[in-house]
Amino acid sequence: MFKYVHHIHYLVHDRDAMVEYLEKNFGMKPDHLFEDKDLHRKEAGYDIGKTQLQIVEPTDTESTQAQHLAKHGPGVYHVAWAIDNFEKVVPELVAKGNKIKYTKELARENILKSPRGYQNCNIDPASSHGVWFQLVRED
Repeated sequence: MFKYVHHIHYLVHDRDAMVEYLEKNFGMKPDHLFEDKDLHRKEAGYDIGKTQLQIVEPTDTESTQAQHLAKHGPGVYHVAWAIDNFEKVVPELVAKGNKIKYTKELARENILKSPRGYQNCNIDPASSHGVWFQLVRED
């Protein structure tokens, strides 16, 4: 089912400091650098083959990501996996008892569209032994 790692989402206290660190130590420059005021975050994106690296600094202390960062510190927020048969797999996961994490305003049949335009599904960690699995439709 898993094809490859679609992206790794890291939460950090200071996006710009992490961008400098990655450039200094690994020679990496971001492919995307932006602030998303609607989602209350600053992001740097790196395209590494098929995998994207997302460095995110929450800008609203009340946001879910900021609360996660405050509780757990910097690090991996989630890993997203590209999968085949997305439209078939998501309902099967729900039928197997998985809860899907989403906001009702954004969801259509448990499927979200990310700010970058890809469709995804988030399995609630309560269903998966505390691990957040994000599944992304492979185009």
